[in-house]
Amino acid sequence: MERTRLFSLPVKLNLVLNKVLLLICLFLFKAVSALGITITATNFPLYDLARRLAPEERIHLLIPPGADFHHFEPGFKDFRILYESDLILAVGTEPWLKRAELRKKTLFLTQDIEVENPHLWLDLEIVETFVQKLSRTLISLKPSEKVAFEKRAQEVLGEIENIRRELKTLATCQTKKVVILGHAALGYFLREAGLEEVALAGPHPEGEVPPRRLHETLELMKRENISVVFLLDPSFRKYLPLFQKKRRVRVFTLNPGLPLLPEDRNLDFFALLRKNLRNLKIGLCSSSLPNS
Repeated sequence: MERTRLFSLPVKLNLVLNKVLLLICLFLFKAVSALGITITATNFPLYDLARRLAPEERIHLLIPPGADFHHFEPGFKDFRILYESDLILAVGTEPWLKRAELRKKTLFLTQDIEVENPHLWLDLEIVETFVQKLSRTLISLKPSEKVAFEKRAQEVLGEIENIRRELKTLATCQTKKVVILGHAALGYFLREAGLEEVALAGPHPEGEVPPRRLHETLELMKRENISVVFLLDPSFRKYLPLFQKKRRVRVFTLNPGLPLLPEDRNLDFFALLRKNLRNLKIGLCSSSLPNS
């Protein structure tokens, strides 16, 4: 009898220990779930999309507004943030985002596709697909918020569709060529409206604009009677006197979906796009409005 009691003690102890371990695991799971998801977005448009779909999660913007997205190089602190993130959102053209352990938890706008123009966040068809993928990824990381993630994704997709619809109305404007003082960042965005981008610089920010390029642009404007230019890069303001002297043009601002200008710093991604729409409509479809 005594031997049976002694034998049964370890069994009972194991059962108790198993229950304790189970409770600890449940507690830790709830604690981790309560912390939420840590998301790092490489640029502002992706950061803003993440805020819209997952406003209660921890979201970090890697490249701050106003910084040069094209030539950004992350430091040690940046890489630590990336490694500690549960999810990374990236364009797919960032040359420094090649480490396998980072790529496997990264959601790309495009992946393994060589593109000449890296401004893929302005291709609204690609953005729509990305929002759908982001919603599914968030649900896989936090299934308890499935309904909320799906609802917010549908709201964002509705906003994108409204902007695409407004873009198409620009096709009725008399002027079809958009002369941009800055780099060629808006090609994807203007394509939906049937407009052609004529930029002083290529898709990557460059140094001085070659005199030949300036001459060709001014000749084009003269030949096609274009009397409006759009300032994209703040550093290109220095070319304005030349255009105003030669053509007496009206000047409006555009942005590449990034708050580069001081007056744009408080605008979200969709507000920036709507500002572009407004200025394009005024500049291309009206002939006698004051400068903006």
